[in-house]
Amino acid sequence: MTPSDQTQLDVQLQRLYLQYIQSNYQPLARKAAEQQLSYLDYLAQLVEGEFTTREMRSIERRIKNARFPVRKTLDDFQWSWPKKINRLQIQNLFRLDFIATCTNVVMIGNVGLVT
Repeated sequence: MTPSDQTQLDVQLQRLYLQYIQSNYQPLARKAAEQQLSYLDYLAQLVEGEFTTREMRSIERRIKNARFPVRKTLDDFQWSWPKKINRLQIQNLFRLDFIATCTNVVMIGNVGLVT
């Protein structure tokens, strides 16, 4: 690929808003050549990277637009309190398998927090 071809490709990728592909097509091409990957495998890696990057930006944009006062994730959950929580059962619910099986989840407890 000549420098002018590369420049044209970079311009086209930029105009198509394919940021991940633009910044990663050369390193992935070298890696694909070293690993003797097919053109389709190389293309699949580029498209997967672009898709994942867009998904992450979309999630970040939604979280920002939600204007949460504090951002909390499941990683931040303090398992030491409340003490009566069944950690394995709750972590199993985090996998969301109940959605695929169309199963309901009902949490029953006293009003307020249990310590």
